[in-house]
Amino acid sequence: MLLNKLTPKTKAKSFWSWGHLLFSVFYLLPTIFNFSHLSTLNISATLGFYITFITLYIQAVNKKQGEVTKLFIAMLLVCIFASFLTTGSSTLFGFSAFIAGFSFAKLSRAMSVTGVFIGVVFSTYITDIDNPQYFLGGSLILSIALFSFGVATRKEHIHKIREQESAKQLEQLAAIAERERIARDLHDILGHSLSSIALKAELANKLNQGERYTQANTEIAQVAELARQLLSDVRSAVSDLKQLNLASQISQLKQRLIEQGFEADFNVKLNALPAKVEGIASLIIKEVVTNLLRHSSTKKCIISITQNQQQLIINVIDHAPGSSIKPGNGLNGIKERAEQLDGKATFTCGDNFSLNVMLPLTAKGF
Repeated sequence: MLLNKLTPKTKAKSFWSWGHLLFSVFYLLPTIFNFSHLSTLNISATLGFYITFITLYIQAVNKKQGEVTKLFIAMLLVCIFASFLTTGSSTLFGFSAFIAGFSFAKLSRAMSVTGVFIGVVFSTYITDIDNPQYFLGGSLILSIALFSFGVATRKEHIHKIREQESAKQLEQLAAIAERERIARDLHDILGHSLSSIALKAELANKLNQGERYTQANTEIAQVAELARQLLSDVRSAVSDLKQLNLASQISQLKQRLIEQGFEADFNVKLNALPAKVEGIASLIIKEVVTNLLRHSSTKKCIISITQNQQQLIINVIDHAPGSSIKPGNGLNGIKERAEQLDGKATFTCGDNFSLNVMLPLTAKGF
């Protein structure tokens, strides 16, 4: 089933599906050695069979499974008829065996390679060949060797198809995860602000109907301010999506905390990171700072980011007491992002809120 998906564009042109055509010139050696003793008709026919066979072979290699049978039969017929002209046809039988191993599976493969062997035996004893035992032995050895290479090449193609399918599935899952993350971010950014705008707009309308114009104008001004702040938050979110460089992200977020009156102590010691780890870490740090801005009651925090040869460690301490905490979109998003890299995120509550994130640097795919 997997080989049915191969097309000329998707097949890997490995050495044993194309390079071994160089050895097909051995078919011409008997003709070259006996050139002066052969008629023009014999030489022309020998070359015609060769060109025909190579054309059929190239077509067979580029066909999907199930579409090769007629070409394979034609190749065997060319081999048999060419045997009446030259013992070099033993080479062509070998290439037919390659197609038997490469283009067929299970019962069809057994039947096709049996057809090659029958063709070799038939050509050996029906045509007028000197020393038929040498022709038979050489043809069988070459056929077995190229049949084995055909089977190996088929397995290689199937393996590559499975890798491509796995990579495609991973890309699809990554795209789904990214859409879910963006949806969470938009929910966090827009949800509360839009609710506030709607409530204040309704209140302003009621105040206006009650001719309490001063209060109505105050509410309208607050709606305008909320809208401006919301626009700023959306622009900031888009900017963060475009730029995931961890160092610049940390610098921007630190400045943002300071502007909001936080006493933020950053301890950052980083070397070069794999691109995927850096991207995920940038998103996690952004989510951490967003949570601090929304939920920290003391505005005092410590953010530590360090790494060793195996992992990147992000530790956040918010000096805000709490006996328990209910994970929302923010903390759940951090855990999900860490799990994308086979990492983990844990948090504890007590005298302080503590978040610890571990991202491995040696996970598969880096």
